[in-house]
Amino acid sequence: MSTQKVEYDAAVGGRVTLPSHVTTYHYAAGALQEIRNLVADCQETTQRSSKLIFQTLPKHMRRRAMSHHPKRLPRKYRQAHKSQMGKGGNQPVNGKRPSRKYRRRPKNLMREYVRRQRRHVWLETHIWHAKRFHMVDRWGHRLPYASCDKTYRACYRASAEHCLLQDISFYGCVELRGPLDMLREGFARLTSPQCGPRITARTFLSGRREGSVEIFEDGRYPYGALQRASFMWRPRREEEDEEQADHTLWLWLHPSGAQAVLNQLISVFQLKSTKQQKLPLIEAVAGEKMDVDKIEPVELSKKTSPGKTNSKKMPEQKPLRFWTKTKAFDPQPSYSNSDGTLHLVLLQREFNRFRLTGPRAQKVILASLRPHQEEELQDQANYCQAALQLSSPAELLSNLVMGHLVVDPRLQRPKKRTKAVGKVEQPPSSAGDLLMNQPKSLPESPLWSMEARDRLVKGIMSTHKYDQLREQHAVVPGAPCAFEQQMQALPVILIQRPGSQDPRYKRLAYGCGWDVIAPAGYGMTLWLTLTMWGARPGGLRELDTVAREAGAEVHLPDTLAGVQRAAASADELRARYFRMPPNKRTNYRKLAVVSPFTAPWRHLVRDWRASLSPTSEGLSFYVVRHRQQLEEIVESIRHRSPMPQTLPDDAIIQIQLKLLSRGHVKDNALICLPTAADHKQRWRQLKHNDQAPVHVEPTQPDLNEQLRKELRQSHRLKLKRLRSRRVREKRRLQETATKRVHIRPASTAHLVRGQLQKMCRLWLPTDPAELRDSVRRQCSRQVFGYVSSAGFSFTEALVCAVGYVTPAGLQQLIKELPKPKGNRKQSPLMCLVRDADSRDYRWASFQVNLNVASPAF
Repeated sequence: MSTQKVEYDAAVGGRVTLPSHVTTYHYAAGALQEIRNLVADCQETTQRSSKLIFQTLPKHMRRRAMSHHPKRLPRKYRQAHKSQMGKGGNQPVNGKRPSRKYRRRPKNLMREYVRRQRRHVWLETHIWHAKRFHMVDRWGHRLPYASCDKTYRACYRASAEHCLLQDISFYGCVELRGPLDMLREGFARLTSPQCGPRITARTFLSGRREGSVEIFEDGRYPYGALQRASFMWRPRREEEDEEQADHTLWLWLHPSGAQAVLNQLISVFQLKSTKQQKLPLIEAVAGEKMDVDKIEPVELSKKTSPGKTNSKKMPEQKPLRFWTKTKAFDPQPSYSNSDGTLHLVLLQREFNRFRLTGPRAQKVILASLRPHQEEELQDQANYCQAALQLSSPAELLSNLVMGHLVVDPRLQRPKKRTKAVGKVEQPPSSAGDLLMNQPKSLPESPLWSMEARDRLVKGIMSTHKYDQLREQHAVVPGAPCAFEQQMQALPVILIQRPGSQDPRYKRLAYGCGWDVIAPAGYGMTLWLTLTMWGARPGGLRELDTVAREAGAEVHLPDTLAGVQRAAASADELRARYFRMPPNKRTNYRKLAVVSPFTAPWRHLVRDWRASLSPTSEGLSFYVVRHRQQLEEIVESIRHRSPMPQTLPDDAIIQIQLKLLSRGHVKDNALICLPTAADHKQRWRQLKHNDQAPVHVEPTQPDLNEQLRKELRQSHRLKLKRLRSRRVREKRRLQETATKRVHIRPASTAHLVRGQLQKMCRLWLPTDPAELRDSVRRQCSRQVFGYVSSAGFSFTEALVCAVGYVTPAGLQQLIKELPKPKGNRKQSPLMCLVRDADSRDYRWASFQVNLNVASPAF
């Protein structure tokens, strides 16, 4: 039997009696001890407790998500809380992104710009372009591609009738300085006189004209083309000997092949970097104590040890008489040969180069650049003003170089965007007078001096300071101020571009204009002034557009830039092709196209080679640049005679095509030989005004279609089996587990990747390298060329393209042309063109481009 619980209170029958009063002294002593224990526990909890900071707070101070948001804790606990979260691997969520006001502070903004320039180089006009253009990463630079607005037609109208402005400052400048004989011998190994005048021709040595030259690998012409480079010589004084004195050459290189050209120059001229060099010690300094890391120690003799002394008296060794100087950072890398007679300097970010295309480029430059009044350069300024008052740049000497000293471009900027109208300040001179009466100091410019360029960079007035001074001194808005007369003058170099000079090939003077070279630091200043005077800004797309309108190409397919561009375009087209679902993809096997994404130049040349030798398989192709050979080809076409025998089989000839009927031509289109039936069909269509294709390619069977279906089904079944296996494994583990079991992740990435590679091989045609005549006879019409760039030409009002054909195919085309009957004229030279994703063949006329090595754009 359980005992009854004893009560403690006597009032209810218990034995315990409570006191009627409490002693104050004893109560205070007990409370004091409790307070001490409580304080000790709090300190121990803060310092060594396993609880976190936010867990030790009183309940009325706690907030939700305190572990993720440190600002919800009291200020004095935030740093300790962040430290605890960092040690535990749980970084607390940062607060809001810094405000735009904070990010737009000049210090923070510049720091962000520097960080973003680590991967790609920015031009001085990058910020202006980034707000208005689509930007792309090309050749290590961040460049504008095309405007965000619809400006395709507007840019053509600007290049043909007004003024198109482009920033081509990504072209690098290399300075070579040394004896003329040494430069002539070196460039004779890298260039060929068959492509045009040599780099040391007398017409260029005076510095009056800028030239262009094709650069090849050492001794490999016509193979191994690197790129086309423009150059200009520093003007010389009359008293200096041309052969003995040093000459200075500026070589402007495209960034795609600049490093390859630099390596060839270093190899040909036997140059070494001057980053680390040995300098002789001065006698006065030799006795003083030098730094240990700068003086190399003298090696001890191997026969004499430090502890022993030789009985014979050794001659006293003298310390070394040189010291090693190493540059930690060199903004302008330089190279020199062993005897120090030839120097090469990379002028990185030293210049801004703007290209103005169009007949009104004269007016824009005349309004933007006001000559600085200086008596020594008065003849130069007068000639520049007279030249800029002509109606078109094409009226001047082709590739004319003019030095010009102008006032700061900010002083010539209008209040709002205005179309430039030339003001005739002096009687206009005729083009003949300007050609005959050129001052000798015309091409001279302070930009050739490194000291002058450094002085210009240091003395430029910032826009902020200029605006502040305008606020202080300008009494009337827009009126000139006194301090503006003290601003430093800006030296620029103007280079004329003649444009098209053959009216039989392209409209005369199309593409003419000017190149303006300005020192570093004045890029945005000059750019804004040119745009405010009516110049239409353009990007990389306009470079290709102007070249295609001129009937040429910027980068030939056998150069480094051409190969890189073709590879990048092929990768992009291939990725886009396989992003589409299978029912939306073009079946190139059915269309009989062996290379849909790129032009197989090597295999095309291989298939048209007359005799296949064992050593000819490894040979590459090249574009014919020899002017005499191109003229012989044109004469053979005109007289329907055989092609010149000196033309090798592995060459390709650049042509311009014009579509004769409706339709469109894309890049990588096929250029095919017509048959006699095609010529008869053409006459029938002309009689009935029929615009249908002259021939339609019959559909070819796709032998891999059933194989792709079976492979796709087997792949799906295999993935399903693996999924079912993982589900069964999960259920089996769930029966004996005490907690929830998740399905094992699928490790099928390698299977999916392998399936994709197999499907890609089955979708695309067979590689042309595996089969003979796979390119030439891939379809019902023989292929003897490919289109490299195509589009609608506004100058011709037709679809035009630039392509390349083989000499043997061109010879066969001439043989198969129908002979005229009676007194009829000879039939025009025509071929068939078919897109890679189409079955329709259409007629196109073409003509050979004679100015491959020296284009007009």
